[in-house]
Amino acid sequence: MARLGWGKEHLEEVDRAGFSYAETLTTAALTGAGAVSARSRQDIYSKYQRMLTDPIVSGALRLHVTAALGGHETSGDLVFVEATGDARGGGGKVGGESEAVAKELSDDLGPIFNRIAMQVAYNGAAWGDAYGRLYPKKGLGVVDVLTDEMLLPPLVQPYKQGNETKVCVIATGNKMRERLTMNQMAHLEMPRMIYTPQPLAIEKAWRSRMMVDDIDELPLMPSLVGGSFLADAEKQYDNFVAALQGLVGQRVLDSIDESMFTAQVQGLTIEQREAFLASVKTMLQKSKKVADEALTKGMPFLGRVRHLIPVWGDKQLLQIQGVNSAGGSGSGRAGNISIDDVLMHAKLLCGALGTDITMLGFADMMSGGLGEGGFFRTSAQSAERSRTTRVALSDFFNHICDVHLAYKHGHAYDKKKRPWKINFYGTISALETERQRTESDAMNAGAVLVQTLTSMRDLGLGVNANVDLLEKTMRMDTDRAKLIAKAIEDAKKEADRKAKEEAGGFGGGFGAPGGEPPVEAEGGAQQDGAVASLKH
Repeated sequence: MARLGWGKEHLEEVDRAGFSYAETLTTAALTGAGAVSARSRQDIYSKYQRMLTDPIVSGALRLHVTAALGGHETSGDLVFVEATGDARGGGGKVGGESEAVAKELSDDLGPIFNRIAMQVAYNGAAWGDAYGRLYPKKGLGVVDVLTDEMLLPPLVQPYKQGNETKVCVIATGNKMRERLTMNQMAHLEMPRMIYTPQPLAIEKAWRSRMMVDDIDELPLMPSLVGGSFLADAEKQYDNFVAALQGLVGQRVLDSIDESMFTAQVQGLTIEQREAFLASVKTMLQKSKKVADEALTKGMPFLGRVRHLIPVWGDKQLLQIQGVNSAGGSGSGRAGNISIDDVLMHAKLLCGALGTDITMLGFADMMSGGLGEGGFFRTSAQSAERSRTTRVALSDFFNHICDVHLAYKHGHAYDKKKRPWKINFYGTISALETERQRTESDAMNAGAVLVQTLTSMRDLGLGVNANVDLLEKTMRMDTDRAKLIAKAIEDAKKEADRKAKEEAGGFGGGFGAPGGEPPVEAEGGAQQDGAVASLKH
């Protein structure tokens, strides 16, 4: 058993060594160490906001939210408050006070939870955090929760002591920096699985007081940005946008119909030249005006445009070849535009977001594989992200329940002994599919094992031979092989005994062992031979 202070002697040994055997420790990793530049909170959120305007990114997040929450097919309910056990001790049978508390929370907060669940889950997946403004009243509890644009994560700065959020500072208000306690706010925090380099991390490292053992003595520090599903997709998003803009830009350039003309003005006076060139310019401007009006109104121009250019001697206007022109006189683009690079970056972006590209508008690429809806049923990324979303939402809703009971009844339950639990409609499809497949494989393996053991019993090889077969051929543990081999031997003896009874002609459970017929007892009742012999 470990004793307190067991590592102090090792600390003293390290001090004596003077850290001579250790490499240099630095906090450079907190600022990205040159690989990724550290960015401020607002810069990170600005990048996320640009990404959310992309239909592929926003569509992927919507799919994750839908996979995590589901929805009842008739009522559309997403969140359910259910009883877990006795409210006073926890772990008891469902019923009594536990069921009453769960029903009260479901009636009071259920409609609110179902209304805000989608929005809160989406904000959590997009930003890594989500917030709700609580409106509690004494005797009534929480009567409403606000989750609109006034509480977007870029507008809220949570302050934490250790892992617990204590205060939230919001940027909307009379003073532009309003402080709200956690009786007024609810904070959803997604798991921080990927660290995003930020300059504030250095200050947090200096003031975090790592040598303090009492958590109540830790300082309040602003929470860092993290937990967003977009954190590991930024580079792929930049590459995809660059490839797509290059494709679109090239198509725009190819759509420009441009031609060059030469005007023969030899032998014309200065006044004639100016009049002639002005006339040509007016004709070209009129053609452009007609085309612009047709595009603006969205209606085709069905008439014809005619221009008259007087000539004498040589031709007055010549078109130069080799200029991009849709009229056929120019050379235009020599080859077709390839979209392979755009599709490659789109696939990489969807992979970083944990979504199948065929479910984001690329259904033409569907050829077997996951198939229609297969993302929900088989994707490991979908299952794991759905799980993290549900865990974060459960903590968010449990906090609202605690505030509700505190204002309505004047008390709250311990986190470990809450008589209710937050549940979601149905199971996560991918996890349920994996569970069913595991159960099916286990049942099939068990059926094959039973058939094999039946054959071993009929062979009658003996305990030692069965142990050797089970242990070396079927790769069973030694103890388990001995146990099953003994069971096979016992089953073999029982089968032989029953066969012997049936062969005697008086078996079936009501005759004497060994085939001895029943005898008449006093009073006309039948008793087996053993009991009759005792009476005689």
